[in-house]
Order: sequence, then structure tokens, then C-alpha cells
Amino acid sequence: MRNSNLDLQASHKMLMMFEEANANTEMVIDQFPGIFLILNANHEILRANREFISLFDTDSERIFRRPFASFFRQKSWEIFEHNIKRLTTDGLMCDVVRFELGVTVGCDADGEDRPFHWIITRHNVRSRGEGQLITVYGNDMTEIRETEKRLMEVFTSIPLGIFTANRMGRIGSSYSSYLETMLDCGKIADRLIEDVLFNPALECMDADSRNGVNALLNCMGCSAIEFPELEKTFPHEIFYNPKPDKKEGRWFKISYHPIINDNVIDQMLIILEDRTEIVKAERDIMNAAKEREKAAVIQLQSQAVYESAIRDPLTGLYTRLFMKDSVASLLASHESGEVAAVSMVIFDIDHFKQVNDTYGHKHGDLVLSQVATVVLKQSRETDIPIRFGGEEFVVFLPAPVATATMLAERVRKAVEKMEIELDEGHIRVTISGGIAVFRRGETLEDFMHRADQYLYKAKEGGRNRNVSET
Repeated sequence: MRNSNLDLQASHKMLMMFEEANANTEMVIDQFPGIFLILNANHEILRANREFISLFDTDSERIFRRPFASFFRQKSWEIFEHNIKRLTTDGLMCDVVRFELGVTVGCDADGEDRPFHWIITRHNVRSRGEGQLITVYGNDMTEIRETEKRLMEVFTSIPLGIFTANRMGRIGSSYSSYLETMLDCGKIADRLIEDVLFNPALECMDADSRNGVNALLNCMGCSAIEFPELEKTFPHEIFYNPKPDKKEGRWFKISYHPIINDNVIDQMLIILEDRTEIVKAERDIMNAAKEREKAAVIQLQSQAVYESAIRDPLTGLYTRLFMKDSVASLLASHESGEVAAVSMVIFDIDHFKQVNDTYGHKHGDLVLSQVATVVLKQSRETDIPIRFGGEEFVVFLPAPVATATMLAERVRKAVEKMEIELDEGHIRVTISGGIAVFRRGETLEDFMHRADQYLYKAKEGGRNRNVSET
């Protein structure tokens, strides 16, 4: 009798365990993000999670053994069924299929399909009653597609022509849609930049500008160090006119930004600003103060759009392209007495080459991005943080050298404490800085050269330090 009771208790306990395991499975399925279903060989629903039931305004009993096809329009279901057959057809080695397809959500059969990304999985276990079991996971892509649409609307509304050219001088496949409007042409991907942009302007170019075009085409593959001198020869303003009527042309301001790979110019980012109206206004301001004010407004608007388009995509800092105009304006304000002092800090990540050599450029980019985030966070709204090139960052401040030194120390200490997570673990890096104050009458190049000398002293002194002009 005693043994019988023990057997009964054990059996009862095992039954409770099975019931608890089944309940846990149901809870896990209901907590899946997105929608999750189990289909039988006839594509009928055997199990659906809570998200699916809520999304399609139904319940567990109503959907049990309901054909999954009833949630699709006919043409959409044909596509879905085709992908299921890719899993279940004999001879195919495919166990998982991924694709995107819209589905009708809710009771409005005439409404617009909602985009979903589907993952269909075939399971090796077959049910005697249900046949081949298939699991279906659907992720609602509506929000992602809406975000992409908003981003595209913003990008296409920028009144700038933005594109890249590769080493062969051919235009990349991604460029701002406004570029085609500016150039009054169709698709330009993979066409030569010389044919698209410069040949229609050759008639109005002088000899120096024509030589500058050749210098631009030949600079690909050159060392990044050579770019500042080469860029001075490039044409920075052209009269573009592909049509016989010379009155229909446009004046373009051209900005160049090299895309560096292993310290070599691999591609060129080119920004075209349509300055036609500005040029016309500048011709009229000699006799009309009203037109002069209009030109100033257009200039400011163009500058604002221009600045929004020239952030370094990796670090979020301004590029050297932006530095020319913004820092020149800051120094001019100092020369006129509006700004009492201008200082700068030039940073360099210590032993950065070792990071690239040891962990690869992917992790090197991660280090650059996180260090740049520190520089950006520590800079004030009035400061101008710039990615100068490679692992060098520059911050210009409308402030005395003492303020710049405090900024440099904040950045240095924050970087020193930072742990950067990599695939293989984490690493620490340090940063060194050179600080200088602008002297009236000197050039920007001289100003930066002096700061660079103090950076060199910081490196010589053991790195992970700042050396400032006293």
C-alpha cells in the first residue's frame, strides 16, 4: 500500500511538471516580438501568439485551423505560398526563407497592406496528424518604412547636388535627387564626372581652371597629405551650360572633400551649390541696396543648408570643408574686436596605428567614433569641433588659452577612463593635445602649425597629456 501511494504521488508530480512546462511554452510564444505562428502541412494555423491575435482582432478559438491564406490578398498569398514550397519541396536544402510581403491587417479588406518581414522555418519533426510543421515569424516594417520615407524626403529636399566619384572618375550610384535637377539631366550613375559636370563648363573656364580639372581627376590614389595643396588648384566656381542658349546656364560653387582609405584618397565627395541667383544678385547690388539685402539673405540660407550637409558621417564632427569658412569667420571677428580671443586644441589618439594593425580598421573606426563623441560632448555650442583627418581632431574656441586647456583636460581624462568594447573584449586608449592662441595678423596655417608643435611636444613627453602655449 505504501509503495502504491509513492507511485501515485510520483505520477501526480510528473503530470504537474508537464503541465507547467506546457504553460511556460505558451508564455514564451506569447512574449515573442512581432507575430509568431505554427502552421500544419495544409497551411492552417495551429498556434498563434498574443501579438498576432491582437493585431488581427481575433481570438485563439476562431483562428485554430483557420487557413493562413485568409489573411492575405490572393496575389500576396501566391507569393507567400511559393516561399513555403521552397522549404517543403523535396530536394531543396533550404530550411529557412526570408522575404518581405504586405498583409491585410484588421477587418478592412480594402485597406492598404502593412509591410512585414517574414521568416519561415521548416522543422524536421513531422506530426502524424498535421504533417510537416512550419513556423512563421513576421516583423512589422511599417515604422521602419515610414522612417525611411521621412529620411528620403529630407534628403531629396536639400537644395544641393551631393555625389561621390571613384578612382576612375565615375559618379557613384547614390547621390542627392536634386543633383539631376541642377544638371538638367537623367540618371548619371557610373558616368564620368568630366563628361557630366566639367565639359559643359569648359567654354567659360580659364586655363588655370582647366588644369584644375585635370588635377582633380589625377588626385585619386594620391596621399591624403597632398590633398590640401592639390585642392587649391581645383575649380571652385564654374558656369555650367549644357545648352546652346548661354542665358540658361547656372553658376555652381563646388566643394571637395576627400574620402580617405589607408591615408590614400580613395573617393571624392563633391557638393554643388547653385549660386546662380546669388551671382545675379551680386551683379545688381552695385546699384540697388534692396537687392544687396536679398543677396545677403540668400547667402545666409545657402550657408545654413551647406553646414547641415558637411558633418563627417563616422564621427559626427564637422569636416575640414566646413572649417575653412567657419574658422575664417571666427578669426575675422577676432581681428575686428568682436571676439576677445581665439584658441585651438589639436588632438591625436595615441598609438592609433597599433589599434588598426591589431584589431583592424572596423574596430579602429569604432575607436574614432567613441573618442569623437567625447570631443563633441565636451565642446560648447560656440566651439567648432572638427575631424581634421585620420585620428586627429581640432577644436576652435572663441576663448583664451586657459579655457582651451580646460577643454583639452576634460577630453583627455574622459578618454583615459573610457572602455571601448570590441568583439574580442575591450581596450583603452589615450589622447594627447596641443593648445595655442591666435595671434593677430597670422594665417590659419601658422596658427595650426604652432598648435601642432605643442602636440608634438606632448607626444615627446610621453603622450596622454596636453601641452599648451603659456
